[in-house]
Amino acid sequence: MNLIKHQRTRAIGLLGAFVTGLVSTTALPVQAQQDTLGNTQFVFTEDTVVEFEVKETHGAYQSTLGIVNVTTGESTVLFRETKPFDSYGTGQRQPSDPGANNTGTPIDYLGTVQGGTIVNGRGEASGLAEYTFKAGNRYTMYLESVSVTGPTRRRVESVSVDATRFAGSLDGGQQGDTVGVRISWDDEGLPRPGKDTDFDDFVLEAGGYLAVTPCPPLR
Repeated sequence: MNLIKHQRTRAIGLLGAFVTGLVSTTALPVQAQQDTLGNTQFVFTEDTVVEFEVKETHGAYQSTLGIVNVTTGESTVLFRETKPFDSYGTGQRQPSDPGANNTGTPIDYLGTVQGGTIVNGRGEASGLAEYTFKAGNRYTMYLESVSVTGPTRRRVESVSVDATRFAGSLDGGQQGDTVGVRISWDDEGLPRPGKDTDFDDFVLEAGGYLAVTPCPPLR
């Protein structure tokens, strides 16, 4: 099994080393990416545990982010918001900058783990979550968003370039301010005139450092 951690200090084994399953050149059908994350369905050649870390959210919707095993139809929540943004319900005025990517700023309805907005799929106040990708299965990611003041409900998936942007690589370590793959979501995700394309509605990172997990001894 491969293990791809997000935090260097928590990784085990040989950090940054390539392992067999991540350099295979086995051909896959069209519209499937191998041993990486991106805007098509993705497939891993070995069972692979990937660690995710949510950075922040922006916007007035309340969202849930997860992974779909397309092969089995099973959905798993990685992170969810327990309220739309950190200062929700306080009456505090929210500065807005429509259409701008406000990642790293408090502008536009900031949501964080520290501010009590985001929990992981286990309901813990933690920005970390792990997911095991089973070898040969196909996967996508999804973002569901609802309005707490009305009937609006949206669902977008990572196969859409209008909904999700991927930057970096699972074994790339830290590049600038990004560790591993940065995954930036736009909760509208529709290609229409006048829509915002801020891609800051849900921002997380995946992987960064490969670790070789030892095999159990033969008996």
